[in-house]
Amino acid sequence: MDFKSIQDYYNYQESDIGFHHNHDVYNSLLKLREETQEKNLKSICSYELIFTDYVFNGGEIKPKLAYSNGPSYPNFDLFDDDFEYIKSRAKDVLNHKYKAKYNHLLWESKHRHIDYAKQAIDSYFFLLKNSTTLPDDNLAHHTFANYFKNLFILAQTINYKKDDAIQNLFTLLGTSKVNGFKEYALMKFILEEGKKINVATFQGFYDYANSVINNSVYPELEREYLQLIINLCSKLSLSPKEYHDKLAEYHLAQAEKEQGSFIVHDFYLKALAQYQKSRNKTKIEEVSLLVEKAKPTLDFKSVVTEYQDEKIEKWHNAIDKITDELIEKGEITGIYEYLILHDIFPQAEILDQEIRPVTFDLISVMSFDINRNVSKKKSGLIKPYFLHIQNFSLPHLAKVFTKGIKRKKICFETLLDFLRNNTWYGQDFTETNADGEIVGFNWIELLSPSLSSFFIQSEIDIIANKNTFNGYVLCIDSLTIKFEGLLREFSRHIGAQIIEYKEDGTEARISFEKLLENEKLKQIIPENDQALLKFLFTSQGLNLRNNVAHCFYQTKSYSPGVMFLLISALLRLGNYELTLPNK
Repeated sequence: MDFKSIQDYYNYQESDIGFHHNHDVYNSLLKLREETQEKNLKSICSYELIFTDYVFNGGEIKPKLAYSNGPSYPNFDLFDDDFEYIKSRAKDVLNHKYKAKYNHLLWESKHRHIDYAKQAIDSYFFLLKNSTTLPDDNLAHHTFANYFKNLFILAQTINYKKDDAIQNLFTLLGTSKVNGFKEYALMKFILEEGKKINVATFQGFYDYANSVINNSVYPELEREYLQLIINLCSKLSLSPKEYHDKLAEYHLAQAEKEQGSFIVHDFYLKALAQYQKSRNKTKIEEVSLLVEKAKPTLDFKSVVTEYQDEKIEKWHNAIDKITDELIEKGEITGIYEYLILHDIFPQAEILDQEIRPVTFDLISVMSFDINRNVSKKKSGLIKPYFLHIQNFSLPHLAKVFTKGIKRKKICFETLLDFLRNNTWYGQDFTETNADGEIVGFNWIELLSPSLSSFFIQSEIDIIANKNTFNGYVLCIDSLTIKFEGLLREFSRHIGAQIIEYKEDGTEARISFEKLLENEKLKQIIPENDQALLKFLFTSQGLNLRNNVAHCFYQTKSYSPGVMFLLISALLRLGNYELTLPNK
């Protein structure tokens, strides 16, 4: 394609009756503009290039490029002749494909006159009624459907031929004008975008969609048409129960085709969601069992990649040197203070950050919790906070604890002594009631079994040069469960709310998450330490409390690294002074 003059371009427009976009048009116009010395022709070519780069999609004008700071290309300011050229083309062009676009563009501009909108609508109608599409030409079907959307939104906006547009769609249903998916998409479009639509329209869509399902017209689109019928039921005040059940059956049939694959889990959950909507208790129970039976298929393998970098190697060497000096020359109290005060853990501001790799745009991402349930709270995206803990905090802690235990500076006796004399845990929270019974907590006694178990196992592992996972079950379970009690004790003594009163007059303990959100507690505990506690004990991270309490952890989930984190958190939470009332 080579335009020798602007008339060549106009001739091309009049002869272009297809639905496919010809990318050579832009290049030919650009070449014509660059080769001419005539100022007026250069302007005309520029206007046509801008016009070509505008797209109308779903009734809305879309620029080719949109920038984050607001501006876009193209934009209306580029028509520096106040749209006089576009007005002339809207009047002169005969091909309704271009007449519709010129007039639609004028309607969207500052020259927003109803005559432009009406002319665009009439041209769109002409295109839809007089065009042909091949059954397998999906791109042409897509363009055809988009012309209809442009027509419908514009007709609805100015209340001109809206009902004619809907009737036109009815004449298309069941024909080869548009394929089965576009029929569904256009009915769904009117259902979602239409305003003041006659109930008879929804009834017509409902009847047609049912005929598609009952006669297996588009078996590959059964899910889409069932969902459309469910949405139409709400417009027609009909019960969607039957269709929720049918959609569930569809998902179960898909699961049968994928037996032995982890994909069945997704289909079972979708079926379960539909049965829950129809309140089919028998089927809910049946599918719940299928979900549990499918969990063994969720055997995801870890892929470990070692990344060598000069800066990381320097960091490891620096931490080695620091921890060597700390353990060799430091006092015992100084070692524990190092774990409390040093910047070992990530900054609070990255706790909620997520990174979405570009490759995620090409795939479906599902996130599972430790019990192989699909997690709605987790996005499946990369968490910088977790990466920092895994790659920097844990190696740092491992150096301190391993070296400290070998040198007998970090051990059960020294840690207990530090907690007793340097944290609020060492205070006496017990008292004698009227019956002479001792009530309240001696936190040192309650923490001792966990810490004792940990150091016994650690010394065994260091001597044997191995990690015995089951040896850390007792200490992790015990210390994890104690944390909520510690946080509640701390909250109570700083005057933070620990009990909430429900509307029915009953009382309930405030959850771990809500305790951390209390303003009085947030004023005392630094943000970075708050973030560490949230990471360890809530769904924002490891969720240790939930996983331990509900026995979701398998033996392989227990490790000395978890205890390194717990002991560090224990030290940091204890690093405050509580003034107890006189007994």
